[in-house]
Amino acid sequence: MGTAERKEKIAKLREEHENYFKKIGIKNPLYIPKMAYRPPGKDELYISFFPSELGKGKDIYTEFVSINYDSEDPKRTLYLCKHNPYFKEEYELATSSSGFERYFIPVSELITINDVTNRNKNVKEKKEILKLEDLSNPDEDLKGAILKLAYQFQNLIDILTTKINKL
Repeated sequence: MGTAERKEKIAKLREEHENYFKKIGIKNPLYIPKMAYRPPGKDELYISFFPSELGKGKDIYTEFVSINYDSEDPKRTLYLCKHNPYFKEEYELATSSSGFERYFIPVSELITINDVTNRNKNVKEKKEILKLEDLSNPDEDLKGAILKLAYQFQNLIDILTTKINKL
């Protein structure tokens, strides 16, 4: 698959998540769909990222796709791989036979954001507080609510930092 075709397929996959990114106020999210697989000698599923992808210093949004960038999840689940500045020390580095380096990230470390069954249900306006009685799956919904609050705090910090730097 050529670069242009790959970029086109990724852009098409990303369209499914654009409303979420807009509603939560995430500007220019780093979206990189990946294959989930069990590497030889491992007991769980992993995804892998190139050092250049993890080195961007941003959270990465992902979903599971085939080698041809076809969605492998009928629910189109969106996951978050939180930026880890210590990825070089904490994740295993593998080098392919063609010399490409990738870091293995356990799928269990990804945060489930949402899927097509709850894409709009769990996305609240920034000023609206999530009520506990609205939680259909308390663990996942609460994790999502905390993550959304963290993003809102980070956005506020970014705004205040920009304003302070202009003084």
